[in-house]
Amino acid sequence: MLYFRTIKLSAHLRIHKNTMKKLTVLVVALAMSIAFSGVQAQNFQENFRIDGVMFFTFEHDITGDSFENQFTLKRGYVNFRHQLAERFSARITQDVTIDQEGDGIGDIELRLKYAFVEYDLSSYGIFNDPVVSGGVTRRPWISFEQNVNDYRSQKSMYLDQNDFLSSADYGIYFETGFGGSLNEPGLNSNDSRYGSFGIGVYNGGGYSSLEQNNNKLVEGRLSLRPFASFLPGFQVTAFGAYGKGNSAMNPDFNIYGAAVTYESNRFNFVGQGFESTDDIRFEDLQGITPYQFQGWSVFGELQPLKNIPIAITGRTEQLFDKDRQRWIVLDSVVGLAYVFEDRSKIMIDFSHRESRAVFDPADFSRIELIGEIRF
Repeated sequence: MLYFRTIKLSAHLRIHKNTMKKLTVLVVALAMSIAFSGVQAQNFQENFRIDGVMFFTFEHDITGDSFENQFTLKRGYVNFRHQLAERFSARITQDVTIDQEGDGIGDIELRLKYAFVEYDLSSYGIFNDPVVSGGVTRRPWISFEQNVNDYRSQKSMYLDQNDFLSSADYGIYFETGFGGSLNEPGLNSNDSRYGSFGIGVYNGGGYSSLEQNNNKLVEGRLSLRPFASFLPGFQVTAFGAYGKGNSAMNPDFNIYGAAVTYESNRFNFVGQGFESTDDIRFEDLQGITPYQFQGWSVFGELQPLKNIPIAITGRTEQLFDKDRQRWIVLDSVVGLAYVFEDRSKIMIDFSHRESRAVFDPADFSRIELIGEIRF
């Protein structure tokens, strides 16, 4: 009887030891998994971030003898950025806007503004911090201009506003600086000593348009900094695009222009002019194919007082129809802004637009209060 009890006890001890061993292995594995997950979570937190900007406005529009006003979300961008590896990164930007047409009119909708993977190449010789990206990515001129003109909340950049170039598109993009970084405050476009260069191949219609043909658009920009030693903010730029308009008719579309820019903490300036054969929409208006356009735009931002972050802004521009030898759009905006340290703003501005264009004949004035919130 004692013998059988000993066997039972031994068996019980073996079972208990095996169970403990399994439990120990399970606990160690679980602990390692939690620790590994913690490392992954920590790495993810270190390499992933969310930021964005929202433009909330009160608009009072005057058209002829009538007027209307509204509180609205003028625009918003939410950025998701992740460092995939040492040189690889990814960015997705949601474009938040209000649907202006169709069944969902009035709804707040999300569109894709950017969705690209970027690879940072090694600097080599004169080439400083070159990068290549692919997906729904930046385009050379508008992305450069927006780094000088930080007042997208007032309106789109000039050539984007008038449907000649878009700020983003489906394609691939390469950009590099020339010479080492100057590390001067206020140089947001590119701080390389001698300037920068960008070139891309795109569908052509912009990030919010479907591809209507099989042709691709090539767009490039060359910016030079001739007085880096004593006037680092000053640059001269040549830009252009060549290809076909975004239409099944495959119309010719090309644009070339030049710009003078200046960047600093207290004063920013963009002056540009261009000529174009047609635009990205391509509309055969009144039997004239192709349309020939030219135009110019001047933007300035001045912070007159060194220690008070109040800025005065102004922008004026013209679009000219070369076929009929007449102007078709005159547009101006002036504003007063309180600029916070992170470039959030509270602004009041007045804009006036006159248009003789067939596709946009309305004249109107707008008084606008803008809250630009960055996070």
